[in-house]
Amino acid sequence: MAKISSGQMFILLILARIMHTMVFHSADFSVGTYMLPTLLVTTLIEAALSLPALILIDGGSDIISKLSHGSKKVYMLLRLLYSLYFLYIATGTIKYIAEFMHTQFRRVISPIAVIVILAVAAAYCAHLGIEALARAGTVVFWIFIALFISMALVSEGSFNTSNLTHITGNDFPAMVDYAVRDLSSGWWLPMLVVLGTHLNGKKYGAKKAAAGYLLFKLVMLEVLAVLIILVLGKFSDILGYPLLALGAYARTIFVQSFDAVNMFVWCMNAVLVCGVYLFISSEGMKGKKGEFASLAITLAAGIIAYNLDLDFNGEVALIIKTAGIILLGVVLPLILMIEREVKKCVSSLQ
Repeated sequence: MAKISSGQMFILLILARIMHTMVFHSADFSVGTYMLPTLLVTTLIEAALSLPALILIDGGSDIISKLSHGSKKVYMLLRLLYSLYFLYIATGTIKYIAEFMHTQFRRVISPIAVIVILAVAAAYCAHLGIEALARAGTVVFWIFIALFISMALVSEGSFNTSNLTHITGNDFPAMVDYAVRDLSSGWWLPMLVVLGTHLNGKKYGAKKAAAGYLLFKLVMLEVLAVLIILVLGKFSDILGYPLLALGAYARTIFVQSFDAVNMFVWCMNAVLVCGVYLFISSEGMKGKKGEFASLAITLAAGIIAYNLDLDFNGEVALIIKTAGIILLGVVLPLILMIEREVKKCVSSLQ
């Protein structure tokens, strides 16, 4: 089985979160200072939720295999659940990329063509395997870091500190809403369960990857939130894509607008992240048939989702994403950990 390092695991996890941030649309809620403490709270909650999976993975357990107790049917059922979940996440990502391209570059390429090209490219990346995805992810990650720092340093937007308002009791509903949104994007937990079997087995590998993810995610989103609040303020509510709007404020002698550069990085990251999702999905279906099935399902679902304008950020989608995170990333590892502890207790009493 192909193996990756904890650093590469961290990169794959954080790129998935960055992708969610890139395609995030802010039209249905207002940014504000309340986001800053909320991000800290949700990060601490995610850290607590990740403990069962981290303990088991660093203990050498293949969580899905252990839970199946030798039953092939149970194993295939569990793998199918992970496959279907990540096909759903991949479909939402591809749909929103196509929607963005249609909004920003209406005359350049059709949304269906975007879906087809992106899905086929992602499927090819998935076919190359987790090691190739991890190596490519390292390159994309550092390109994103360079882009993010560049936008912050050369932004021509003025920092308006009056946008940083005091948090009051009236902000509590918005804090809860944002906390739910942030936690519902935590599918790094089920990703960790599946990809944990590909870690190279070094001590505390999963814990290092998770700690790196949580710390980087917190710092990145806090900095991004501060930049959006100071530079864009309430104006971000009508711009749609805050990260793209920040790019429009950034310019140099050589690059007059960073929005095109942003789009290039978005596309690279979308292909890679969707490739990881399809890799996870095809692993659950086994062999080339699984790869073709993942591609076919993603293509069909992406086209249908776009044509029907399905909302992957609405209430139903939040329930599906959150339920998947809790079941696949928290409950199943917790069940296995409890089973293991019970067996230890029974053995000690005999």
